[in-house]
Amino acid sequence: MGAGKIPEERGSPEFVYLSFYRLKTLSDDEKRDWFKRWADIRNKLPRGIKIVTEAGNAFGTEYTGFTVYEGPIDKFEELMSILRRHTGDVVNKSKTIIGTKGLALPTDKFQEILERRPID
Repeated sequence: MGAGKIPEERGSPEFVYLSFYRLKTLSDDEKRDWFKRWADIRNKLPRGIKIVTEAGNAFGTEYTGFTVYEGPIDKFEELMSILRRHTGDVVNKSKTIIGTKGLALPTDKFQEILERRPID
């Protein structure tokens, strides 16, 4: 997908972030540590970002699970920074899909993210 120009700023202030992840194989001790760390991460989410769904399986995909977040686009970079910082040693692969809540067009912040990301 190339980064095309999104029309003027007329968007919903709320976005959803579907974040797939694939965990490395963890020992029992590593699993216990991971669950404690995940509880801590959940308490450090950026203001305005909330978890809508946590799924420990992502059947039909190459990922081991996914989380759905909801919140303003201007908090997305902060959310991703927190996740990278605290999960980098246990997550082998991840992919995040961003969508607007409802049928609104994205805002100019979404355009900035598209312009900076690599082409798939």
